[in-house]
Amino acid sequence: MRRGAPAVLAAVAVLAAAGCSKGADPKPPELPTALCGVSVDPEVLKPLLVPGEEVAVSLAGAASGGAGCAVSVDGKRILALENTTGPATLDYRSTWKWQMANGTAVEIGDAGRATDTLVSAARACAVGSRKAVFVSRAERFSTAGGDAAARKEALTRFMAAYFPAAQKAAGCTA
Repeated sequence: MRRGAPAVLAAVAVLAAAGCSKGADPKPPELPTALCGVSVDPEVLKPLLVPGEEVAVSLAGAASGGAGCAVSVDGKRILALENTTGPATLDYRSTWKWQMANGTAVEIGDAGRATDTLVSAARACAVGSRKAVFVSRAERFSTAGGDAAARKEALTRFMAAYFPAAQKAAGCTA
């Protein structure tokens, strides 16, 4: 064997190994363990996301003045959450009628409604001595990932897990 042959063989082996690992499945992105300041099980969040390399959470004020945040995958917003505590007379059901005209009732909180892209739940509560209502809403901006029934089920499972912790974090007690 020539003098430089071992070095050439070593270089070829390193390049071959690098080429093989290039085609391997990439490590899945790390999922958040909190959304809008509320702890969340990454396993109930995972079915709502689309494949990608980077998952990011950004805080944003909700349209209703409550707490809100968004989840993005590779820079594309996939999920938005909004938590609102309002007066006991807050008419969230009329909002649900136009936002989720084809939605169905789900058993979350005192009242819940879901479609394959939107889920919301509400519960009467108290903030200090004041009667109130807590409303949480999650909207998915992608219809990728299963059929409509599977997407609706994933959103409903997520909200069922998220809602009690979000209500508690909002200081809205039963």
